[in-house]
Amino acid sequence: MKLTDEVMNDLLTLYLAGEASADTNALVESHARQSPAFAAKVAAAGALPMGMPQDAPPNDLELRTLTDTRRFIFLRTLFLAGAILFTLMPLVFSFDERGIEFLVLGRHPELMWSFWAVAAAAWTACYVVQRQVRAVGL
Repeated sequence: MKLTDEVMNDLLTLYLAGEASADTNALVESHARQSPAFAAKVAAAGALPMGMPQDAPPNDLELRTLTDTRRFIFLRTLFLAGAILFTLMPLVFSFDERGIEFLVLGRHPELMWSFWAVAAAAWTACYVVQRQVRAVGL
């Protein structure tokens, strides 16, 4: 059986993944020494020096991903709750025999703009967080 370039490309995939047997590794390395074009393909693929295993993901990758996800969910909830709270706070009112009285808007109208400025910042933060989620594809 003749070893064609297609067969060597298939073996190269296994070799670069670190899943090839010792005999397959020896065959790929031998072919790389004999064929400069194949050796250039191995180098272009970013292979480590012959026979060295590639880096594995860190052991705590799942834990870091879970921690980042929990932090994201907390921030998203916090920004949304703050946005709703500070948007509606100036509109809180009470009823009595005189009619409807706005607690913030009627007594302290200057605070209304402070509340709505914080609400605008919180809505902006919600928008930014949502854009980040869409960029990741979740």
